Amino acid sequence: MPPIGPAAAEGSRLAYAPDKRASPFRTDRAGAPLAFPGGLPARGVLVATGNRLSPQANWIIVDLDAGTLRRATTRLAATPPSGERASVIEHDASRDLTADETDAVVRAANAVWATPGSASADPPGPSDALCSVALFDGNDVLHEFGAACPRARFAQMVTALAQGAR
Repeated sequence: MPPIGPAAAEGSRLAYAPDKRASPFRTDRAGAPLAFPGGLPARGVLVATGNRLSPQANWIIVDLDAGTLRRATTRLAATPPSGERASVIEHDASRDLTADETDAVVRAANAVWATPGSASADPPGPSDALCSVALFDGNDVLHEFGAACPRARFAQMVTALAQGAR
C-alpha cells in the first residue's frame, strides 16, 4: 500500500494530484466559472450538468478532505427586481465515502490531472447547456466542459458513486 503523505486525501490511502500536466483548462479558483450556490471543496471533484443559469442543473461534489459525496439539484429562481438571476438548491443529499470509494475517486482524478483533455478551451457562456468536470487542489483548478461531458469515463464513475446519495 502506498504511504500516506501530506497530499493524501482524508480517508484515502493515496496521494491526491501528485502529477499535474500543464493544460489550457487549468486555472485558479477565481478563474473557474463555477457558480454552485454552496461551498466547493478545497480538494475534490465536481461533475455538473447545466450551470447557474440553467432552468435545472445537477451537481455532484466529492470533498476529499471531508470524505463525502454531495448530490444537489438547483433550479433558476424567479428574477428579483434587481434583475440578477440566481439559482436555488432544490434537492441536496450527502453521504460519507468509504476508503475504497475515496481511493477510486483519487486514482481516477489523478489520471485526469496527469493526462491532456480534449474539451474546448473557450469558457462557457452563462446560459450554455453544458457538462463540467472540475478538480480542485487548493487554489489550483482543472476545469473541462462541453456540450457533452468531457472525461466521460471519469464523469460516469463519479455519477455511479452518487447514485447512493439520494
